[in-house]
Amino acid sequence: MTTQPQIAYEINHVAEKLDVSRSTIYCLVKDKHLTLVKIGKRGSRITAQSVNEYLTARGASNAG
Repeated sequence: MTTQPQIAYEINHVAEKLDVSRSTIYCLVKDKHLTLVKIGKRGSRITAQSVNEYLTARGASNAG
């Protein structure tokens, strides 16, 4: 059985991963640092790609 890479995370998971609050996640979405996708009428997820890009950008900006 092959496992597929995760393409989107629950908002709580991203908040935990980044060690920030849910409201900070929504601010990052509003500022277009993270990409939110709607799942059905009430569900929302943050794309794994946007999380990875955000972490890479943060790492690059903290390095200098």
